[in-house]
Amino acid sequence: MTAVPDVDTAALGDRIRRIADEEGIPVLGVAASEEMESEPSGSRPSDLLPDARSFLVFGLAVPAGVFDTDAHRTETVWRTQNIYYRRLDTLSLRFAALLEDNNESAVPVFGCLPMGLNAAREVYGFMNQLQMGEAAGIGIIGRNGLLLHERYGARLMLGGVVTTAPLPAIRLGDNPGPGCPPDCRICVDACPVGAISLEEQKVKINRCLTYTSRTPLLPKLKFLVLRRYSPQRAERLMNQLSVDEHTLHVCNLCVSDCPYGQDILPTT
Repeated sequence: MTAVPDVDTAALGDRIRRIADEEGIPVLGVAASEEMESEPSGSRPSDLLPDARSFLVFGLAVPAGVFDTDAHRTETVWRTQNIYYRRLDTLSLRFAALLEDNNESAVPVFGCLPMGLNAAREVYGFMNQLQMGEAAGIGIIGRNGLLLHERYGARLMLGGVVTTAPLPAIRLGDNPGPGCPPDCRICVDACPVGAISLEEQKVKINRCLTYTSRTPLLPKLKFLVLRRYSPQRAERLMNQLSVDEHTLHVCNLCVSDCPYGQDILPTT
């Protein structure tokens, strides 16, 4: 039996940095999986990969002009996000392939689909990328429920990988910044359905998605019935029919109205 060579984790870290540079990834972080083990059951690195030892998370920033335009903004944001989701997924697979080429297991954490339903019947991703980003030090979760970054504000879209490789800690990009100012409630007031709760410090995701998502191929009544009585079948139906291109999001005010970034950070 051929022995498996030891993994040179420092060299892997260097290779991850080179890929980020080659691919124009402006924000990337790597942290130990134990940083996420306090997450709810089903959303921890070890739930996705039992022998997980670290995870990687990275962000691509949607150009600010996409949210600034008045003409066809909904359609422009929609198309931009679809393109970015495909790129995020491809990059996650590239990082995963690199890790597996070095005799480690790796599972991609995709940018959007597939999704599941948690115990409260709320839609959720298999790993919370926002928590991954905060744990890896690339951003701060804001009141709008998004990862805030000193340079890019709320415009980051995220992808990631969970791996058995004991990767060194990495953080590429500017500092995340201090988080929301204590008296700021711009996103709370802008939300048309009151989905952002200051008291609970969370976004009511079902309320948000019910308002903002337009998915003509997904029969809502059937999904709601299955969500109550057969969550697994509801998940499959949702993932089969809610393909990125077929789901139009008609609201992005929690991103477009958020001034976080260079305009809102305290000056030195």
